[in-house]
Amino acid sequence: MEFLNTALTFPTVVFSVLLIIVILFWLVTIVGLADMDMFEADVELETEANTANTANTSGIFNNLGLGEVPLTVSSSIIIMTAWLISIYSQAWFLTEFKSHSLYYVFGALIIIACSIIALPLSALITKPLRRFFTSKQTANKHDFIGLECTIATSKVTQTFGQARVTLQGAEQLIEIRVQDLTHQFNLGDTALLIEHLVDSRSYVIAPKPWS
Repeated sequence: MEFLNTALTFPTVVFSVLLIIVILFWLVTIVGLADMDMFEADVELETEANTANTANTSGIFNNLGLGEVPLTVSSSIIIMTAWLISIYSQAWFLTEFKSHSLYYVFGALIIIACSIIALPLSALITKPLRRFFTSKQTANKHDFIGLECTIATSKVTQTFGQARVTLQGAEQLIEIRVQDLTHQFNLGDTALLIEHLVDSRSYVIAPKPWS
């Protein structure tokens, strides 16, 4: 009962709700009604502010190695890790402050701290899993060269952009970049994949010569 009381009270209840959503998602995925890569294909940004925020977030994930596994996998592990840290943090540090006027302030600080601490810990947890996803990417990365793609973001720059490409009947969302800014690509445009950039795990695109 003490465990349930901790899990269902602030601040841990925030992570408990997220954990329930994660569990429901994976149950739906197991029965075949969802795909673990479904959120990878839904990224569309409409403003410059959103573009910058997403680029920063992507950089953090890539630096920690979390970008090498599907977003659903990394997010699930981060939420689970933050939930566990919050359980113990609340039991150890907040028990004596339940009647304190600053209880919710301390609780909010714990939420922030748990979220931050969970990132590097989740990176360690996902490290053994990366080879299962990166091996497939490495095997197919050059297969995309020469294929047409459809721009999936509102703009494409030298540091940001995504596109949808179909290979062997399966549509995938890939990172794209441009080297020549004289040609502007917009959402829904088509382009040609001409080069793979290993460092950024992205592809250089160019206008189709026959368009």
